[in-house]
Amino acid sequence: MSTRFNRSARGFTTLELTVAVCIAAIIAAFATPKIINAMREYRTSLAVRQLSDMIQRAKVQAISENHTVALRVDTENRKAGLVVYDTNNNEVRVDYVTLPQGVNFVLPAGVTEPVTGAPTDRSVSFGLKAGSTTIYEQNFTSRGFPAVAAGAINAIYVGSNNQSYRALTLNSVGGMRTWKWESSQWVDTRHTS
Repeated sequence: MSTRFNRSARGFTTLELTVAVCIAAIIAAFATPKIINAMREYRTSLAVRQLSDMIQRAKVQAISENHTVALRVDTENRKAGLVVYDTNNNEVRVDYVTLPQGVNFVLPAGVTEPVTGAPTDRSVSFGLKAGSTTIYEQNFTSRGFPAVAAGAINAIYVGSNNQSYRALTLNSVGGMRTWKWESSQWVDTRHTS
């Protein structure tokens, strides 16, 4: 009885395996930077969506409960949250959400205003919470409006690895706009009210 081997049943040669590994490495080398940039963009976009959603919840909660609700931003610990009050307006707790990994409250270098009147001197333009240098707070009235002077614009800026930046602006009647930093200028990405 003779044993015969079929060429296709023997497997791959060392040369064939080496070529396949080299091709996979070349594809990975080209794809990795694009994947990293896409993840960075996704995370900064997600951070702005989280902040926008939180502001919407603050407005709705202020109206539905008929009392002041506050949005609190802790820049040092990279988180933002809604302040929960009891019926006597005493602070009970803050329900925080942490920014996505690698995203911080930060301004891009050479920043300009995304919209006329938007502050660019710090990453969060809300007023500081009493006794703090890194915690900012914005109150919303029982009508769902930010407690600010008429015509005022507030801004929150976030960024990832000094390469991807987003901004959220909030006007005195509660209208929000989001922005993306592209080619040293802000591009409007969404209008909400």
